[in-house]
Amino acid sequence: MTANQNLNQINDTVGASKSAPQDFVERVKQAVQNMKADGIELWRPTVDEELEDIFQVAIVGESVGCTNQQCNHNSHDPSSPKIKLIPKQGKLVYLGELEQGENTFYYYALLTPNGTKYFQVVNEEFFWHRIYEIEPIGVPDFLLVKFAKGE
Repeated sequence: MTANQNLNQINDTVGASKSAPQDFVERVKQAVQNMKADGIELWRPTVDEELEDIFQVAIVGESVGCTNQQCNHNSHDPSSPKIKLIPKQGKLVYLGELEQGENTFYYYALLTPNGTKYFQVVNEEFFWHRIYEIEPIGVPDFLLVKFAKGE
């Protein structure tokens, strides 16, 4: 069912003489935009304030993981939703990934008029994804050469 069909169904529920409240319609539109937007998807509950200054945070997936209230979560993190970090400005570019042992590292560049910021996401099995802003030298050269023109 499309978003418009769903809104029509809501309008039918609200009543033939009324339409869905505008604030609800706008929130639905924003949710659709968030789901389609380029962003960094992470399995974790929150991010640091510094990242919230750069990215809009949207919850894009249900919580998954351990929900046992008696568990100490020593060998894993507790349940968390999937979130997406959507740049407030600029263009996000996925640079690639690197596997080292049981960890996978994902690299991104955020291109803005003020310069480029680089991010590394660490995916370690059973633990929330970690994200770091890193120095340009932290991005492996072999991930960047594919962006060279005419080389």
